[in-house]
This record gives sequence, structure tokens and C-alpha cells, in this order.
Amino acid sequence: MGFICLTNEAQTTVYSCNGKYRIELPNKLELQFSELNNTKRISGQGKQPLADITTQSGHITFQQKGLNDNVKEAYNKYCRVIVEYFKEDRNDPTFGRGDQILVDREILYAVTEASKESCARSGTPFIKLISVQPLTINGFPVLYYSYKRKGWEGKQPPVIVNVFRIFNRYESVTLTFSYREAEREMWKSIHDNIIKSFRFIKNY
Repeated sequence: MGFICLTNEAQTTVYSCNGKYRIELPNKLELQFSELNNTKRISGQGKQPLADITTQSGHITFQQKGLNDNVKEAYNKYCRVIVEYFKEDRNDPTFGRGDQILVDREILYAVTEASKESCARSGTPFIKLISVQPLTINGFPVLYYSYKRKGWEGKQPPVIVNVFRIFNRYESVTLTFSYREAEREMWKSIHDNIIKSFRFIKNY
């Protein structure tokens, strides 16, 4: 099954990735162009436009609209939404619906190290861990953490990164939202709405 998006001309687009999950994003964001993605657009009378996107990678990225077309004004802001899908070991299932995630010292250490490693890979120095907590979103258990990092090569404004690891026993999705700290008011409510819209298509 491909990657389908239903476009609401007013404000949002609903994406369904490979029949695994669905998520709704505002049209202020666009799917980042990738040679690994194959997109087929369909439009019908009286129906919302559809885009069937097949991806060869395990993740997709959304960004502020205009970057794909190299629109100069689009570079004045910064926003990324990265969605990564993982299959879990069926012989060793992870958290399922109704399960609780306990945040202990081991998890605190793991997310801190993961944050630092992510920053090192992207050349954006880690500043500090902001929050770590268990959440439940649409019935699915979530490990949430956020941190602050410097901008690209330490020269751009500081960025807030929010990571949501969402579990469905035999599968999981990591949603990573990032935006400049100075643009928090512009993007935070949008990110909150995106995470509230997330659903796995099959519940285990």
C-alpha cells in the first residue's frame, strides 16, 4: 500500500503512510522532496485531491512550504517534522495500548545520550535536556522528551527539538518536531495539533 494524502484546500493534509499510520499536517508544511519517494497525484470530481506516495526509506520529512521550490522567503523560518517507522520484535513486544511507561534513570540516560548523538551527527551542539515524560496519545503509550540545541554549526539561532516515541506493541513511530526557539509561538500549536492527529491504522 502506498502513501496517501487527502488535501483540505483550506488548511490541512491527512497523510497515511504505507497503511501503517495516519497524520494530519497544515499546508504551511510540505513533504520534503526525495528521490526515494514516488508520488502519484489523483483528483476526482467532487472529491479531495489525493497523492499516492511510495517511499523506499523508513522515514519522511516535512518542512516549511517553499523550500522544495527554493523560495527565498521560506529560508527566513525553520521547521521540521520527521516521521520514522519501526517494526518491533514480535518475540519481545514493546508497549501496547493501555500500558504505562515508567521514566527511570535508565531512560533519562538513554534519551540524553540519544539527544547528544543526534546533535553531534548534524553539527548542531547540544545545549540541555528540557523534559522527559510518559504520555498517552489517542490510546497509544508515548515516551516524550525535548531538548535545546544550537543552530547549524552553532551559527544559527537555538532550536527546540520535541521527540515523541509512540508504541503499538509490534511497531512504533518516532515523531521529531524542531523549530527555532524564537519561533516557538509560531510552530508550537501547529506541532501540538499534529501529534494529536496521529493514529496507527491497526491497533495491537
